[in-house]
Amino acid sequence: MQIQQASGPTISLTHLIVPAVGGVALLFNTALPYLGYAQASATWTFVLAALAVIALVITRPLFSVSMLYFMMIGMTAFVAGIGIEAGGLMIETAVQGEPTGAFSRLLLFYVVFISCALYGFNRYLSIRSPSVSVALIAVQRRSVLLGFSLALAIIGCGVAAGVTQGFALINGVNRYTLRNGSNGGDSVLFNVFLNNQMFLGLVLGALATSRNHAVKWFSILLIIATTGLYVLHGEQFMSVLHFGLTVLAPVVAVLLMRGKPVLRYMAIGGGVALVIGIASVFTAYQGQGLDVQNTMTDRSLLQGQVWYVVDYDAHLFTAPPQGGAPAFWRFAESLLSMTAPGFDDSIGFSGLRDVMVAYGEPRLITEYIKDDVTFTMGQMAVPVFWFGLVGGALFVAFTGVIYGALCALQIVFALRGGVVMLWLIVKLLSYATSGIQQGDYWSFFSARTLFYVILAFLWWVLVDSRSSPKKLKRLVAQ
Repeated sequence: MQIQQASGPTISLTHLIVPAVGGVALLFNTALPYLGYAQASATWTFVLAALAVIALVITRPLFSVSMLYFMMIGMTAFVAGIGIEAGGLMIETAVQGEPTGAFSRLLLFYVVFISCALYGFNRYLSIRSPSVSVALIAVQRRSVLLGFSLALAIIGCGVAAGVTQGFALINGVNRYTLRNGSNGGDSVLFNVFLNNQMFLGLVLGALATSRNHAVKWFSILLIIATTGLYVLHGEQFMSVLHFGLTVLAPVVAVLLMRGKPVLRYMAIGGGVALVIGIASVFTAYQGQGLDVQNTMTDRSLLQGQVWYVVDYDAHLFTAPPQGGAPAFWRFAESLLSMTAPGFDDSIGFSGLRDVMVAYGEPRLITEYIKDDVTFTMGQMAVPVFWFGLVGGALFVAFTGVIYGALCALQIVFALRGGVVMLWLIVKLLSYATSGIQQGDYWSFFSARTLFYVILAFLWWVLVDSRSSPKKLKRLVAQ
C-alpha cells in the first residue's frame, strides 16, 4: 500500500545531527569494554538502548507500534545485562556473570536488526492522506459480521477453556500447568484462544476505527474483555503488552492517514497495557505462593543468559566449539518437518535446543528435556552459535528485512484486505515473532511456514487483489 506524505520530505539539521550523535554514542559504547570499563558498559548500553527506543517511537510511530513488543523484550535483555555483569548467577546455566562487555555487542545486533526491519517495513508501507482513511473491514457489513463472529468464537474458546479447566490466576498455578495438563477438546480450546492473539488484536483494532459508533464501542468492549481474559489465564507482562500494541497498530495507521497526532494515543494505550501487564505478573506470582522479588530477579537474569554464554565463546568469524556448521545443518534438516522440533527428534537436538544442551546445567536440563521446556531470548545468540559474530549479524539482518516486511503487510491487510487474508498474514507474522523472540528459527523458515506463504500468495492473487480495488472504488463513490 503506497501512502505518500502530504508534503515532500525535507532534510533539516536535526535529521543530520541525531543520527550522527547516535552513531558516535554507539561506537563509544562498543569501545567501553576494551577501554577497561566493561562493567559500566552494561549500564550505559541499557541507557543508550532506552533512548534509541524513545527516539524511534517519536520519529517513526507506525513502525514503532509494530515493533515495540520486540523492542521491549530486547530491553529486558539489557536490564539482565546490568545484573549479569555485576556478578549475577544464571540458574539455568549455573554461570556466574562477570564484566565482559557482552551486552554492548548485543546492542550492535539489535541496531542491525531494527535498521533492516525498518528497510523492509518501508518497502511495503508509507503514510499519506488517502481517499478512504478507514479500514475496509470496518465499513463492509459482511466483513464486520465475519470479523466479530471470528473474534467472539476465539474469545468463547478462551472462556470455555477457563470454565472447563479453570483459570490459572484464580487457581493460583503456573499458566503452563493447566495447559500441559489439558487434553482433547480442552487442549484445542486453549490453543485456539492463545494462538490467535495477534489476529484478535488486529481485527478488533481495525473494527475500532469504524465511524459507526455501535461497531466502534462493541470492539472496545471486546478488547477490554479479551485483556481481562488473558490476565485470568495467567498471561503475563509481555503477552498482555503484545495484545495491547497489536490493537494499536491499525488505530495508529488510520490516525496517521487522517493527519491526526498519534503519540498521545500510543502513550495512553501503551501505558495501560504496561500497567495491566505488570499487575498480571505480581498477581500471578503471588497467587502461586512465590516470592515476587526473588522470582522476578531470577527470571530477569535469564533474559540475557543465552546471549552471555554464547558471546563468551564466540569470535568474529568463528562459532563456539559446541556449535558451528554441524549445529546449523541439524537445524537446516529440521526445516523439512511440518512439526516443531523436540528433544527426541531422530536428527538430534537443533536450534535453541542445541544451545540449551551445550550450556545448560545438566540436572536442570534433564528436567527440561523431560517436560519439553526451552530457554528464552535466543534470537541473537543462536545465529552466533552457528556462524560466529559476523556471520550471525548477517543472518540477523536477513531476518530483520523479512520481519519488517511482515509487520508492514499486517497493517496493509488490516486496512485494505479481507478477514481471511489478514488471518493468513498474521499467521506468518506470529510464526516469525515466535522465531525471533525465542531464537527458535524453525518457526520462521520451516516447511509449515512455507505452506502458509503459498496459501497467502494464492489467496491474494485469486481473491483479495481482485476484490479490494472494487471495494475502494465503491467507498470513494460514496
